[in-house]
Amino acid sequence: MISKLEEKKGKIVRIDGEVQQIQQTSGPTIFIINDESGTTEIAAFDKAGERSYPEIELDDAVQVIGEVNEHSGKTQIESSSMTKLSEENTIKLHKLIDDALNKKAEPQHVDFLVKSDVLNRLKPKMREAAQKIRRAILDGRTILLRHHNDADGICSGVAMEKAIIPLIEKANPSNDAQYYYFKRSPSKAPFYELEDVVKDLSFALEDQERHGQKLPLIVLLDNGSTEEDIVALMQAKIYDIEVVVIDHHSPGELLTKDERDGEIYGATVAVDEYVDTHVNPYLVGGDSQLTAGALATEVAHLINPNVKDLIKHLPAVAALGDRAECGEVYQYLQIASEKGFTKEHLAKIAECVDFEAYFLRFMNGRGIMDTILAVDNLDKHEKMINALYKEYQKRIDTQLKAALPNIKRTQLENGIYFNLIDVEKYAHKFTFPAPGKTCGFVHDHVIKELGEDKPIVTLGHGPDFGVFRATDAVNEEFGFNVNDIVSKMIERVPSAGIDGGGHECAGSIKYIEGLGEEVLFKVVEEIQSLTKK
Repeated sequence: MISKLEEKKGKIVRIDGEVQQIQQTSGPTIFIINDESGTTEIAAFDKAGERSYPEIELDDAVQVIGEVNEHSGKTQIESSSMTKLSEENTIKLHKLIDDALNKKAEPQHVDFLVKSDVLNRLKPKMREAAQKIRRAILDGRTILLRHHNDADGICSGVAMEKAIIPLIEKANPSNDAQYYYFKRSPSKAPFYELEDVVKDLSFALEDQERHGQKLPLIVLLDNGSTEEDIVALMQAKIYDIEVVVIDHHSPGELLTKDERDGEIYGATVAVDEYVDTHVNPYLVGGDSQLTAGALATEVAHLINPNVKDLIKHLPAVAALGDRAECGEVYQYLQIASEKGFTKEHLAKIAECVDFEAYFLRFMNGRGIMDTILAVDNLDKHEKMINALYKEYQKRIDTQLKAALPNIKRTQLENGIYFNLIDVEKYAHKFTFPAPGKTCGFVHDHVIKELGEDKPIVTLGHGPDFGVFRATDAVNEEFGFNVNDIVSKMIERVPSAGIDGGGHECAGSIKYIEGLGEEVLFKVVEEIQSLTKK
């Protein structure tokens, strides 16, 4: 057994195992194999830079005979022979390994950080997601983690990263295993774009060919639930890549429903055809107020309970970043306060995450985000927040000075306060805050003037896009929903190439520039046609 190799240094051993990875170096060929007890490296050498045992391929069941020694601080076997097992023995070994890894991958039974009926109903799916991620680590598959590039998405990604990397380092003999077996990348859009999946597939197929790595497990955080994700997910499934989604965006119409005692315990939606495990509060009767940051942190806690104290404040940051309000949010804020974080400081952290994410763009910014989120470099956290927050406020003030005098305000006949701002003409371009954020800050300013209880809708637009922000009062009193408006605009202006969506009270719409005025006119008409429930 591989787990006993430490005791066999200097001795000749025989190991039966499954080939996880094949790496060709300038010297020996390195085979990474696993059995039911663990993983080790096999060094095989014929000629420098020449592939040893070319007949051996990924996932083959093999028998290795060789001497146990140590290389770069890790136990390794220098092989004298490597042969494929017979078909009968291969089946037995695969079953033995499969059963052992399934047992190891089963997450521990730990309590959620907060009390929540929605989380309780989601628990089977959350445990399934944790099991798939743990199993991928044991299988030697790369975890390819994609998340939305905002405070909620980044909190989701960092929580997962802190849980997964220690397990990868424990499971793999390589000193730089985390760089081979884990990748975290932000996505600009709140859905899995074609641009993202093309990059992910290209790198995955290249890693398979060049480094002998298995195809990855894709984990989508704070995206992956909507119909906009389907085209990208279809491409991933062509290569039989396993996909786990942890999201809180509305997935659209429920196709099937398991309803008991007035509560939804499970549902399926359109995207489920292309996803292996889907964690979303909407599927159990919840809504977007339970953020992806909270869901991902809870799943991370299931994956690796040892990181609980390190990441338990992240759901509070995510909630403030996404302006979520629900019973779970107040509990997460209490947990963070017990860790020494005030609500004001957590809000600053969320704002600094968004600010820094704008400049990082497509980089994950691991070290910087760790400092901002207070999961590492704790001695630098306060200085970083103070420096970033000062600049953050300065840039917002500059943007609002340009935008606020140019808001077109009106109260529609149905009582909704409607605000229109051309963020292309009356805001600074190519700097923070971006158009979506600018619209949000304008909306916040109007709320301060009129009050949170008023039905207020703000639409920031450019030549080919619009960004919506609305108060909860509009949703509750009039049934305002960004996704419904986008769907109706697709029907009403079919030639405008419309798409978009988001949360009920915050989202975006895209359209052809030449039909922009018509689309905006019909959007205003649609909002004006809303009636009180």
